[in-house]
Amino acid sequence: MGEQLERSLQLNFSAYYNNVAINAFAISSVLKHAGFLTLPKLALILPIVAHRDMVKQLANGNFRVVSFEQYLIDNIGNFSNFNERYLGSITATVNALQFLAEIGIVWLEDDGVLIKFPIPFDRSMGKRAERIQRASANIAALISGDANVFYLNARIEL
Repeated sequence: MGEQLERSLQLNFSAYYNNVAINAFAISSVLKHAGFLTLPKLALILPIVAHRDMVKQLANGNFRVVSFEQYLIDNIGNFSNFNERYLGSITATVNALQFLAEIGIVWLEDDGVLIKFPIPFDRSMGKRAERIQRASANIAALISGDANVFYLNARIEL
């Protein structure tokens, strides 16, 4: 019973921590660097953003992603619960994407999403948004390769 309550509280905290505004900003920031993303690649953004240490590392100005494979080898611990984060963020991804389409930030194409213009960063959005914005180029680089390779190596179960 105590474990179930603790998990419920974690889910409620997660709902506030990963709200539609920060999720939409994260997707917009990564799309700013990528320009276009297929839906499978777009679905990888929020599970990455949900991992605080991963975002902190990717936001470091001295850090550059060479390839997904190299990043995975060097940071295997960041992917230990990636499947859970992926499954937990699917609804949030769809909601944020729908919000971005409704306000005219993105266009939905048959096989992906194009950005019209990114949501501009403002300091009043907070430190987390600032870290996401600084990490967005590395996140775009991280998911720029073959999505099948990412899904397979991150052990995402569909």
